[in-house]
Amino acid sequence: MFRLIANLIDDAIYPLILVMAMWVAFFFNIKYNLNLEIYGLKPHDITGLKGILFMPFLHENFEHLFSNTVPVLVAGFFLFYYFKNLTWLILSFIWLGSGIFIWFVGQNGTLHIGASGIVYGLVFFLLITGFLRRHKQLLAVALIMVFLYGSIMWGLFPDYVKLLKENISWEGHLGGAMSGILIAILLLKKGPQTPKHEIIEDEDDEIEIGQIPYWMEGVNENEIDTQEKDELKNSESSIKYKYVPKNANPWEKDD
Repeated sequence: MFRLIANLIDDAIYPLILVMAMWVAFFFNIKYNLNLEIYGLKPHDITGLKGILFMPFLHENFEHLFSNTVPVLVAGFFLFYYFKNLTWLILSFIWLGSGIFIWFVGQNGTLHIGASGIVYGLVFFLLITGFLRRHKQLLAVALIMVFLYGSIMWGLFPDYVKLLKENISWEGHLGGAMSGILIAILLLKKGPQTPKHEIIEDEDDEIEIGQIPYWMEGVNENEIDTQEKDELKNSESSIKYKYVPKNANPWEKDD
């Protein structure tokens, strides 16, 4: 029990550290009027490339910060729990991929801040990897993501964002989602897999281990063993043996 709790804490600590860094940067920026937004990502601007690294720690207001906090904690925990040896590769790919996408696709003169790209990347990674792997636990995680954050799908469409009349980076959302989907496909054969003993695949159907075929229903296991022994005896009794003398020609034909 204590080991389980310790493992859960270990898996939650890094997403928590990331969220704490976001909150510390936000309150320091407000308290000391540091104007940290200038370190955000500026598309098509060489100096704006630094925003790829810094933008997840920068937020416009408290509502913006809080909207990214909970999904980073939830999705980040699931990532670290199920993909222990791949977490940093996945997170780095989503982090950099979403930022690079914004830099190429974003409009000139705009400034992008916030961790929304990471949020979309993590959510879409868990969605795609759960459905493609057919892993029961990961599939359950995917359904949880749909239930909690299914509405984020609308943030991928620029026309919907325009209707809201808010400064929302649909480019960051789309870049994060694409990065999450891509890394989920690339790492499909790595990490947790569906146990082979759970399903036997056939051309026409699937039979779970332990499931009795319909043609064996109602048959006792002892009866099966007895039948197999009887069949073996019958097959042995039907075999005719011919004994050849030691010095006889084995190729001699019978008359």
